[in-house]
Amino acid sequence: MATTPAKRACSVCGTLLADDSAYCPVCALRGVVDAGRETLKLDIEWTPSSSAFQFEHYQVVTREDGTPLELGHGAMGATYKAVDINLRCAVALKVINARLIGDESARRRFVREARAAASVRHPNVASVFHLGRSGGGYFYTMEFVEGETLENLVKRAGQLDLKLALEIARQAAAGLAAVHKGNLIHRDIKPSNIMVSFDEGGGVRVKIIDLGLAKSLDEQGSQTAISMPGGFAGTPEFASPEQFAGVGVDIRSDLYSLGVVLWEMLTGRPPFRGTPAELIYLHQHGVLPLERLKGVPQRLTAILVHYFRDSYSNI
Repeated sequence: MATTPAKRACSVCGTLLADDSAYCPVCALRGVVDAGRETLKLDIEWTPSSSAFQFEHYQVVTREDGTPLELGHGAMGATYKAVDINLRCAVALKVINARLIGDESARRRFVREARAAASVRHPNVASVFHLGRSGGGYFYTMEFVEGETLENLVKRAGQLDLKLALEIARQAAAGLAAVHKGNLIHRDIKPSNIMVSFDEGGGVRVKIIDLGLAKSLDEQGSQTAISMPGGFAGTPEFASPEQFAGVGVDIRSDLYSLGVVLWEMLTGRPPFRGTPAELIYLHQHGVLPLERLKGVPQRLTAILVHYFRDSYSNI
């Protein structure tokens, strides 16, 4: 009876080799990995800097005059364009406002903001990657979104084409659906919190950014729990009547704000303007200037009116 020849073993690592193998696959793979590690180590080696523009392995991009490249700012902090030194890719880095560093409640709100944003994963919502500490404050990094804010697009182009406006609203609504699925309310939907970019074929891509005022539906107590203490949560031009009235809000509040955004895209301006006090009254009791929707299909006009009236009935 024929006997099975003994398997050959690698003289380096002892791995059993196939009869026709001229090399050890384990050693070969280890060689590739080790070589890659050495190259990677040399490629990303860096020395921590005391620069105010470096946060762990993220380096803030600066302009020619040496000032940081700011992407936006709000009550909780400022957002800058930065580079992940390890991965060599652009990120958006948000830093807590310096005047809030010693405020423990503000730091808790900032961390909650980062965690709320990180819990949502959807193509139409900017993703959060990392939460870190720098000195006495916090920062977090998120996906860097190419393009411009919807606010800038409307300022530059004025009234948007109907088809484009509806597609932007559709994608923003899809992003909001993901936010709501995570049991969150955004509470600050407005053109400056919607990023828009166009591909070479003319297609548009939309991402919701900045969940700084996001609130969990599971939270008990004050509706402004993660806004500034005693302050109003939202932006008056786009806020829902419920936010002004200080009553409980749900996903309809975000839909109301999206309706205001759609109105601005179709007309070039929001339905109401004025001082904060005037806007509070107008959003709660004002008459919609429907004459500005001249040329907008009647069916779409009816949808917009529904956005507003549905929220009026909730207060």
